[in-house]
Amino acid sequence: MEIILASRSPRRLQLLQAAGLAVETRPSHIDETPRPDESVETLVSRLAREKALACPVGHCPVIAADTLVVLDGKPIGQPADLAEARCMLLQLSGRQHHVLTGVCVRLDSRLLEDCVSTTVRFRALQPQEIDCYLAHNDVLDKAGAYAIQQGAAGFIEAIDGPLDNVIGLPTRTTLRLLEQICQDSESKGQSL
Repeated sequence: MEIILASRSPRRLQLLQAAGLAVETRPSHIDETPRPDESVETLVSRLAREKALACPVGHCPVIAADTLVVLDGKPIGQPADLAEARCMLLQLSGRQHHVLTGVCVRLDSRLLEDCVSTTVRFRALQPQEIDCYLAHNDVLDKAGAYAIQQGAAGFIEAIDGPLDNVIGLPTRTTLRLLEQICQDSESKGQSL
């Protein structure tokens, strides 16, 4: 099946290709500023929906997603620089956080959405291992300044929920939404 990914994330692209999909990337550019009093779950869901709607499409399904790390109920996005990345990892050290991903699948004018949460507990990290990790990994495009598939797996004591959600896209949920929207489209086409 051919789909459009409204993202420039190489991790999302790899996850979808590994699921057997032919993927064309068309990144959407939207304002990602949180609204006042917006919960993180509402924020990631809204951003995924807006990315899906902003993506120019033909008749292929569009998949859009937004992922944030959440600590003490507050979102931690992508760091602006290595100093901010270091602060983020120090905040996550020895603590539990959540990774939330909003997913939106669009086909023509129809949208299906879901939000997936994974709980992650980091072990206590030493400042020198954070510095070493940052020196050897590109983290500026990663929520929470870490990539589980790039060395940060050693930071994790426990994980509860889909691992691919931490990477940036809950594949099972995404494929379910994709299958459902395609089936809905076929049944609507047959009933015309």
